[in-house]
Amino acid sequence: MEQKIDREKVTPMMKQYFEVKDKYQDSILLYRLGDFYEMFFDDAIIASKVLDIALTGRNCGLEERAPMCGVPYHAVDGYVARLIAAGYSAAICEQEEDPKTAKGIVKRDVTRVVTPGTIMDAAALEADKNNYICSIAVADNGLGLAFVDITTGDCFVCEIQGESVNIPLLNEISKYMPREIIMNLRAFEDEKLVGDIKDKTSRTTVRNYFDWAFEYNSAKERVELQFGSLSETELDDKPCSVSAIGGLLLYLEETQKTKIINLKKVEVNRDENNVQLDMYSLRNLEILETLRDRNTKGSLLHSLNKTKTSMGSRLLRKWLTAPLMNCGRICNRHGAVEEMLNAPLIREEICQYLGNISDIERLINRAVYRQADCRDLTSLKLSLMQLPPISNCLANVNSRYLKQCYNTLDTLEDIYEVIETTINPEAPTTLRNGNLIKDGANAEIDRLRNLQTNGQSVLKEIVEREKEKTGIKNLKLGYNRVFGYYVEVTKMYSESVPEYFIRKQTLANAERYITPELKEIEEEVLAASEKVVDMEYELFCQVRDRVGQALHRVKKTAEAIAAVDVICSFAAVAEKRKYVKPEVNMGNKIIIKDGRHPVVEQLDKNGIFIPNDTVLDGDENRVSIITGPNMAGKSTYMRQIALIVLMAQAGSFVPASSAEIGIVDKIFTRVGASDDLSSGQSTFMVEMNEVAYILDNATDRSLAILDEIGRGTSTFDGLGIAWAVVEYMADKKKCGARTMFATHYHELTQLEDKMDGVKNYCVAVKKRGGSISFLRKIIRGGADQSYGVDVAALAGVKKSVVNRAREIVAALEDENGQVQMNGGKVRKLPESIEPQMDFLAVAENPVIDELMELDLNTMTPVEALTKLYALQAKAKNN
Repeated sequence: MEQKIDREKVTPMMKQYFEVKDKYQDSILLYRLGDFYEMFFDDAIIASKVLDIALTGRNCGLEERAPMCGVPYHAVDGYVARLIAAGYSAAICEQEEDPKTAKGIVKRDVTRVVTPGTIMDAAALEADKNNYICSIAVADNGLGLAFVDITTGDCFVCEIQGESVNIPLLNEISKYMPREIIMNLRAFEDEKLVGDIKDKTSRTTVRNYFDWAFEYNSAKERVELQFGSLSETELDDKPCSVSAIGGLLLYLEETQKTKIINLKKVEVNRDENNVQLDMYSLRNLEILETLRDRNTKGSLLHSLNKTKTSMGSRLLRKWLTAPLMNCGRICNRHGAVEEMLNAPLIREEICQYLGNISDIERLINRAVYRQADCRDLTSLKLSLMQLPPISNCLANVNSRYLKQCYNTLDTLEDIYEVIETTINPEAPTTLRNGNLIKDGANAEIDRLRNLQTNGQSVLKEIVEREKEKTGIKNLKLGYNRVFGYYVEVTKMYSESVPEYFIRKQTLANAERYITPELKEIEEEVLAASEKVVDMEYELFCQVRDRVGQALHRVKKTAEAIAAVDVICSFAAVAEKRKYVKPEVNMGNKIIIKDGRHPVVEQLDKNGIFIPNDTVLDGDENRVSIITGPNMAGKSTYMRQIALIVLMAQAGSFVPASSAEIGIVDKIFTRVGASDDLSSGQSTFMVEMNEVAYILDNATDRSLAILDEIGRGTSTFDGLGIAWAVVEYMADKKKCGARTMFATHYHELTQLEDKMDGVKNYCVAVKKRGGSISFLRKIIRGGADQSYGVDVAALAGVKKSVVNRAREIVAALEDENGQVQMNGGKVRKLPESIEPQMDFLAVAENPVIDELMELDLNTMTPVEALTKLYALQAKAKNN
C-alpha cells in the first residue's frame, strides 16, 4: 500500500483484511462482506475507475475513512472479467463460516485468484480461441516453454536449444498467443527477451514468478505427480521443459487453490511432426488475422471457418498453425473430407446437430472446478442430446479418420440422465436462491417445498387426524407468538385429551395444548424455506461433482466432435468453391494447376480471379525468379502457393484444378516490411533479420517466399544481396529449398543461364498506347521492363510528374534500354522543359477533358463542327 496505515488502530475486521491482503499484493482483493464483495484503499481507487462504480468510504478506526467500493456477490464474475480485461488480477476472498453462527470475526480466506490466463468465466473468453497461459524457464542448457489452457485442459511443452532462442520463442508464442506469461528470474531479467515478447504480443500480461518454482528437482516432482514418470511423458531429455511446466503447475495450484485435476496429459511439440511456421509467415500469409487491421475477417482462418461449434473453431486454428508432415495422417484427413463432400445430406444433418452443441469442453472443466451453475449443466445436457444422432450418422462411414471419430465419440447418456432428472432447466443464475432441483427428483426436498407452500394445510391435516384419533370433534388449530401453533380443546372434552398433549395455556372455557408432531412440523414449516435452499444446493453440488467425474469422457467426445466439425467445414468450403483433393507425397514436387488465392478470390467483387500454374521441385525448378510491375499480382501469386501447400498439409482441399504437393517441412516468407520503431530497427534491418533467419533454417524440403529482397538499400548493395540470396537458396549443397523470388532487379534474370534449377517467370502485361493493364497471368520469361512510371500513372500521380519521369527514364537509358552509368555516375539529365500537350494527359487540360466527354455517336455533323470551333477558341484562350 502506498498510503501509510497504522494497523494497530484499525478495527478487527480491517486487521483481518490486511492479513489477507498482505498475501496478495499483486492482486485486487475482493473481500466478502455479506451480500457484497468490497475493495478498500488503493484497490478501491483502481476498481472504481475500471468498473465505473461509486467510490465511497468506511470507518475503519483511522482518522480518515478508508476508500471503499463494492459489487454484488451474485454479479461478481462480470466485474472480475472487466478487471482482468484491464490487465489486473483479482483475489476472491470468501466467508468460510456462517455469520449467524460465527463467534467474533467471520473467518475469511481467498478461494481463488483470477488472472488473464486462468479466468474461466465464459462471458470473458473468446469462444473460438484457446485462453493460454505460458511459462518460460531459461537455463544454461536452453529454454523451456509450457502452454496450458485451464478451460479446456490442453497442455503443450517444447524445448529450445542453442544460443539464439528469441526467434524460436517468439514463433511459438505467435502460434498460441497466450493471455499471460510467467517467467523465472533469469528470463525476466533478459530485457531484450521481455521487450521482444511485449512487442510481438497484444493484451498479454508478463510477470516474474518465484524462481524456486522452476528449480528442476522440485518441478520434476510436480510433473511426475501430475502426469506420471518423465519417460512416460517423453520429458526425460527435456529439463528446461520440465522446469517450465513444473513452475506453471505450482502457479495454477496457487491461483485455483486446488489440485489441477483436469490436466492429465502433456504433449511435446516436436519439429518433425508439424510444418514449422515462424511468426513472419503467420503474419505475412495472414493465416489468423489480417496485416492491416489485425482482424480475423480477411484471414485464411476466416475464409475456411464454417464450423458450427466452439471446439471445432479452436481445432481449425490449431490445424492451420501446425499442418502435418506425416503423409498417412494427411491422407486420412483428406479421405474424411472427400467422404463428407460426397455425402451432402449426411453432412448437412450432422451440421444441424453440431449447431445445437455448446462448448462442452469448457463446460465440463467449469464443473470440475466447481464453477458451473445450473445454466451450465443445462447447456451441457442439451448438447449431450445431440450426440446419439451424430453417432448414428457416423455409424456407417468408410474413411479411417471418421471411423476413429465414431469410435471415440461417447454418447454420455448416463450424464444426460443425471442432469435431466435432477436439474431444473428454469433455475435462477445464483445457487443460493433455491429452485435448482426439479420436482420429483428428491422426496425430502419435495416434502419441504410442500411445507413451504402448504404449511397451514399440513398442520390442519394433523388436527384432522387428531380429531379422528381422540374423538374430540371441536378440536381446532391456533397460533400465538408465545408458543407458536397449538390445538384448543373445550372443557367438555378435557377427559378425552390424550397423554401426549402438552398443556400450554388455560382459558376460561378451554385448554390449549401442543403435541410433539405439531411442534416438529411447526419447526419444519418455519425453517422450510432456509432448509430447502440448503438441501437443493447440496444436491446440486453432488450432481455437479458427478458430472465432473466424466471429465475425460467428455473431453474425448469433445475432441471427436471438434474433428468432425472441421472435416465438415472443409467439405462445405470445398463444395462451394470447387476445391480439389490434393495429392500429397514424400517427393519434392509442388505442381499446381490453375491455383487460386483462397482469400483474395472471395474478396474479389468482380468474381473474376485469374488462376495460375506452378512448378517447383528440388531439381530443375528449385528457384522461380518472378519479375513484373508492382500491383500486377506477384505477391498474391506467391502467397497463394504457400497457402495452398499449408491447406493441403492441414488436411483441406485446395483452390486449384489439380495439385501435387511434396511434403514441406517449413514455410518461410519475406513479404513486405515496415520500420520496427519500438526496437529502433529500420525497414532494411527488419528485412535482413528475416532473411538471416531463413538462410539459417531453410532445408531442401522447405518452401521460401521472398519478395523484393534488398530494396531497402542502395541499388548496387540491394542487387548484390538479392543475387547472393538466390545463389544460396538454389545451391543444393547449401540449401536447395523450393523458392519463389519476386524482384525488380531485372539483372537477376541472367541467373537462369548461369545456375541449374533457376527459372524466370513474369506477370503478363498488355500495353496499349501510353496505358497498361495487368493480365494477372504468370508466364515463362523475364519482364522486359518494370513499368514503374505506368504504375505511377495508374495510381493517380499528376500527369506532369509522370511525363517528366518518362523524360528522365528515357535520358537514363541507351538505345538498348540499359541504364547509362559511367564510374558510378548517372549521365546528365535534360533540363526541365514545358511538356507538349499530350492527349493522354487528360486530367491536366480542360479542353481535353471536354473533348473526351463528347458522345460522337449522338452528335450531328453540324453539332460536331460547332463544338470543334468552340474548343479551338477555348484552347487559344488557355
